[in-house]
Amino acid sequence: MKRQNDWYTGINHYDNYVEKEIGIERRIIDGPTDPYLHERVEIFYVLSGKGALSVNGYAYDAVPGSLFCMYSHHFHHVEAVEEKLDVAVIRFHIGLFMYMSWEKHPKHANARLVYDTKPMVRLSGEEKEEVEALVRSLLREAKEARFERLNMIEYKTLELHAYYCRYAYEEIGKASRKERTVWSIIEKVILATGEDITLEDMTEEGISPETMNRRIKEACGFTFFQLRQFGKVINACALLHFPELSMEYIGDQLNFSSAAAFYKAFKQYCGVTPREYQTEYIGTMVPGSGAGSAMQFLQYIHIHFSEDIRLEDLCEKFCMKPYTVKQIFKQVFGNPFEELLAQVRVSYACSFLRTGDRTVLEIASLCGFNSQSTFQRHFKRWMNQTPEEYREVMREKPDKK
Repeated sequence: MKRQNDWYTGINHYDNYVEKEIGIERRIIDGPTDPYLHERVEIFYVLSGKGALSVNGYAYDAVPGSLFCMYSHHFHHVEAVEEKLDVAVIRFHIGLFMYMSWEKHPKHANARLVYDTKPMVRLSGEEKEEVEALVRSLLREAKEARFERLNMIEYKTLELHAYYCRYAYEEIGKASRKERTVWSIIEKVILATGEDITLEDMTEEGISPETMNRRIKEACGFTFFQLRQFGKVINACALLHFPELSMEYIGDQLNFSSAAAFYKAFKQYCGVTPREYQTEYIGTMVPGSGAGSAMQFLQYIHIHFSEDIRLEDLCEKFCMKPYTVKQIFKQVFGNPFEELLAQVRVSYACSFLRTGDRTVLEIASLCGFNSQSTFQRHFKRWMNQTPEEYREVMREKPDKK
C-alpha cells in the first residue's frame, strides 16, 4: 500500500466499508499562503498567534480558539500574519466524513451542516479548553507508536469534527446575505457533479450574469467556467479513491463530453492523468467492500433525485440483486434507499427555498415528491420545521443584528 504524497502526512488504514486516511500535522506559519482547494475535509485549529484566514474570499480572524473546517467547496488560504501562527491541521478523505457523520448527526442537521454553516467558529472558556486538549491529544497520538494508535486517532478526529458541527450548527443564520449568496453558488457549482449548469442558472433576479461572474472571481479566483471545470475535477479526485468505479463511469457521471475531455481537464488542473493520480497519490485500496457501490448509488440519487426512481431502478442500472443493494445501504449509510432518497430531496428543496420565489408545491414537484403533503411530511421529519417556516427563518435571520 502506497502512502500519500509528501504534502499529506497521513495515517492509512482500511475497514470493511470505506477508506480511512487521517493526516495530522503541526505547522508554524509566518506569512501568507497560496489559495487552494482539495477534495479532503480539513480542520484547522489555531493554538497561538494572530492572523487572518480567507475562505471563499471572506477573511476570518485566526487567533487562539479559532476552529476552522473546510470542505471541498471552500477555497482557502492564510491571508495575513501579524504574529506567527502555531496551528494544528487535520485532514481526512470525504468518504470518511460521510461514513462518520451520516447517522451520527440529527437527521434534520445533515443537509444544513454542508449548506448553511460558516467555516469558522470562535471558542472561549470551557469550550476552548476542551477542544484544545483534544487537538493536543491528537498531535501526541500522531507522534507516538502506541497500541490502538489508529483507533484513537480515528475516534478523536470524529470527536473534533463533532465539536465543530455542534458549534457551527448553532451559528447558522448569522452570515450576511451577500456572503450566503456567493457561498451558495460556489457550493452548487462544485457539488453539481452531473448537471450541465450555466452562469444564467446561478444568477439571481436583479443581478446580471456579468456581476455574478465577477463576484465568483473575487471570491475564489476562478471565473464561472473555470470553477465548473475545477469542481468536476475535485469531485473526480474524491471518486478516484474508489477503484470499483471505472474511469468511463466517473467521466460520464461528472458530465464530461468524452473520456478525452475528462482526461484533458483533469491533467490541466492536477498535472497528472486520473490513472496517474490514482496510482501515485492514492495507492491501492481493498476492493469489494461495498463503498464503491455505495458511492455509485449516491451519485445516481443526486443526479436523478427529481425523477420517480425506485430501488428496482438501481438494481437494473448496476446489475445487482435487491437484497445486495439493501445490504449496502444498511451497512454503509445506515438508512434504507427510501430514507436516503428523501433526505437528498429535502436537501435540494432547502436550496430552492433559500433562493427564488417558487411555491412550495412547485419545489415539491421539482424535487421529485409526488404530492405537497408528502413533501411537507418528509421536510418536517428531516428539518424539524415546515418548508414555509424554513423559508421565513432563512430569509429573515440575515437581516437581524
